[in-house]
Amino acid sequence: MNILIVTPGYPYKKINSYSFVQQVVNEFARQGNNCVVVAPFSVLHNRTICREKEELRVDGGSITVYRPNVLSFSNLKLFGYPLSRRIRQRRINQMLANLPYKPDMVYCHFWRSGCLAYDYAKNNQLPLFVATGESEIEKDSLYVPELRPFCDYVRGVVAVSSKNKKESISLGLTTEDKCVVIPNAVNTSLFHPMDRSLCRDKLSIPQDYFVLVYVGLFNRRKGAARLSEAIERISGRPVYSLFIGEEGGERPTCGNMLYCGKVSHAEIPVYLNAADVFVLPTLKEGCCNAIVEAMACGLPVISSDRDFNDDILNDDNSIRVDPMDVDAIAAAIVRLRDDEPLRREMSASALASVSHLRIEKRCEAILGFIKSKL
Repeated sequence: MNILIVTPGYPYKKINSYSFVQQVVNEFARQGNNCVVVAPFSVLHNRTICREKEELRVDGGSITVYRPNVLSFSNLKLFGYPLSRRIRQRRINQMLANLPYKPDMVYCHFWRSGCLAYDYAKNNQLPLFVATGESEIEKDSLYVPELRPFCDYVRGVVAVSSKNKKESISLGLTTEDKCVVIPNAVNTSLFHPMDRSLCRDKLSIPQDYFVLVYVGLFNRRKGAARLSEAIERISGRPVYSLFIGEEGGERPTCGNMLYCGKVSHAEIPVYLNAADVFVLPTLKEGCCNAIVEAMACGLPVISSDRDFNDDILNDDNSIRVDPMDVDAIAAAIVRLRDDEPLRREMSASALASVSHLRIEKRCEAILGFIKSKL
């Protein structure tokens, strides 16, 4: 098939945002499809101007990425309509009008992108699909002239979790018969168990340290500061930490930090494999890619007990806690620190859990669902 993917972002050079979309597109192409990606690039946010067209070859298919440079004006509105969104819509329409070929269908990452692609899909009589992976779906931000005709036009919805499916249905955006739940998945050629001793040597981490790793924005939603505080409350054997992520308003400040900052997506597996436990006390997710990637490296997980984790975490591969309860986070860390057999059992369960969460299987399921709706 010729697939048009509309997404709010796509990796560019050292900018790793929406790398999970890139993994899906790469796998679509490897499975014999030609993909065109349209991903607006915020000039002010990224502090650079990018090349607007990039052509890539992948065994099996092709990928053409269009990154229309856009200006963002935060929440500024013009006649009640967000100015940034109006600019994005105009630039996307310009790109879509000059596509090298007509796609067979349109696949949009998130409901907002579906709204942006709606006119093009409808005017060209193309099936429109939405992948819903938002941490929280904001119905009021879906700016289309009439929401009901848009929702009716969407042919199918791929939800990354049961939580996202229920939310989409409860908001009246879709119906049960249009939805399928296909959790996020991992590229196991990149994320897989590696020799921990070698990874620690590479990062200059002593072999006898107990090390936990966090991957995510340093903000309130992901819980970097809560984890930092939990570590400070722990006594006894020292707990060392690796905080992988970007600034988001709540930088961790605990002692015994071995690293705190950004790394490339390709480098993350080394940090994961150098750790004993993965911790992410997140408040809201669709389906967290960082958790799935950590499990693929064989790490026990400490994360939230909220419903967005229900499809990927269970009592065998994780300890789930109230993500706002700092003492509960600390107690879960101590439990795994002091119980090596439990860590080994959870590690084995984590690897077993991701055996069906491989990116190639996920994309096969997505394409199978799409074809069933065409």
